[in-house]
Amino acid sequence: MEKTASWHPTDNGDEIAFVRTTSGDVLAAPGTVVLYDDLDVQGTTLLYDEDNLKYIPMPSADPKDPLNLPSWRKWAAITALCFYGAVALASEIIIGMLVPVFVLYYAGIDPKILGELSGIPTGPDGKVNPDPVSTLSSLGGPPIWRVYLLTSLPLLTNGLSNYFLIPLAIAVGRRPVLLLCGALAWAGSLWAGSSSSLDSHIAARCVQGLGAGTVEALVPLVVQDFVFIHRRNTAISAVWSWQAIIIVTIGLAAPYVIADLDWRWLYYILGILGAFSWILLLLFVPETRWMRTSEELNGESPCPLPAGQYRPRLDPTTYGNRNFKSNFGILMGKYDWNWAGSALYNTMKSALFPNMVWMILVNSIFMAITNSAYQLGAPVLLAANWPFKHLGLGILPIACAMPCVWAYGGVFTDWVSNRMARRRNGRREPEAHLLSLAFPILCGIIGCLLFGAGGQYVNNESWIILLFGIFFIAFSFLSTITITSVYVVESYPEWAGPVLVNVSSFRCIIGFAFAFKVSDWVQARGYFACFGIYAGVLGFLAMGLPIVYLTGKRIRKYTSRFVGIEEPVNTSFEKDVSAR
Repeated sequence: MEKTASWHPTDNGDEIAFVRTTSGDVLAAPGTVVLYDDLDVQGTTLLYDEDNLKYIPMPSADPKDPLNLPSWRKWAAITALCFYGAVALASEIIIGMLVPVFVLYYAGIDPKILGELSGIPTGPDGKVNPDPVSTLSSLGGPPIWRVYLLTSLPLLTNGLSNYFLIPLAIAVGRRPVLLLCGALAWAGSLWAGSSSSLDSHIAARCVQGLGAGTVEALVPLVVQDFVFIHRRNTAISAVWSWQAIIIVTIGLAAPYVIADLDWRWLYYILGILGAFSWILLLLFVPETRWMRTSEELNGESPCPLPAGQYRPRLDPTTYGNRNFKSNFGILMGKYDWNWAGSALYNTMKSALFPNMVWMILVNSIFMAITNSAYQLGAPVLLAANWPFKHLGLGILPIACAMPCVWAYGGVFTDWVSNRMARRRNGRREPEAHLLSLAFPILCGIIGCLLFGAGGQYVNNESWIILLFGIFFIAFSFLSTITITSVYVVESYPEWAGPVLVNVSSFRCIIGFAFAFKVSDWVQARGYFACFGIYAGVLGFLAMGLPIVYLTGKRIRKYTSRFVGIEEPVNTSFEKDVSAR
């Protein structure tokens, strides 16, 4: 921000020029342009110093600092997190798309008959019924909304779990929580495969949701621990977008597994893949919790740096090199349960910040839209005479969207944000990310309308419109959660954990509320009306984007007074860390 100096009289009658800044009054000649000293505003950082890129956060000289990990090790960790997230996301998407299988099973019908049919003729004359969900609900068995709890209730457990998983990760470290949740995810899959009733099946899916909860908040928290801010969009989007190959492979195979073997084998396969991803986490994702001061979070070195040097040189003589314990240890350094309590309290406080409220609402409606689309896509494809074994092709739009998420929500968004920082004399503002958020929101509205139209007017060609709708919804959802995760962490770097909890938890909890009985809503109002409502809500929230963009810095300046370090720096902890 710039201000121009102007003449002001003094008490003795002389005239001087000054500009009022947050650091005091700066003397200047009349008409001189003076930079407004706003680096004390929470989230505003000096990313470029005379066209030289600075490292934010500022790494220490300790080789064990996660920011000092070699590039190959960082990308190995991102790959492991990606595989873990892919299995969790595959469980969510594929189980959601295969709910008709469970409707048949719990109605006493062998789902293997689906493998013998080319679509499902749903009308008495053998023609397509324009309401495929009603057809499924008429088969008998438990109410269809209870069966749909298999895909909606894990959202609730996912969201609620972050309220204690992230404070736990702040108190004892990221790695033990990540490994615990990874074990719960594959254990839940094995339980679901061996379940003997719908209630047991739902409970197992909730355990899966608990294990997958870390994908929503802890994975972005871990990534921001070892990636500098000028690459965070690229890194976090990579976690989401690289999952395409794994999800497509599982998705294409799932109908064949169910038709030729049994639906339980699908869970066993997911459990085995989950256990493999857990091993990758164990091998390649070290503990990334590291204590940093406010100055270090803003890119300031604790010691003077030589001219032309923008980060401290590694000092293995003083701190020691990375060793087996720092690479594979589980409980690292000091832990304090008071930090968990502080993190939970800070989570509740930050949920009331105006910019956070808007982020929560946008993420929540996107989660509701995405979960509803995953639930309701399969009945339409079957009603449009798709062979059951081809149902896995419904995953392809999501797979096609993921590389686009990496290209747009990652590389392009980082480029825009860094470019804006250069134009602002090196100052990096989190609101620069919001410029890139407009396009995904527009795609989300388009996706809702296309999906609603494809579901409403079921015929042999409607599946094309439906799949385009799924593509736009998947792209907009994954791009939005990537961009908003980076935005909230940059806005409140000292409260990275609490703000991520708010966004990830509320989007799951509110998303669950919006998608809880979507099958009943579709039966009562139709596909187009339901997804038209989703599009309308998203369009209404989109009007808040320019408001948050224009006022975001003022909001951050005002709310900065409530923000403090979530994990206090103390000498004893630093000693423990250096001993790692």
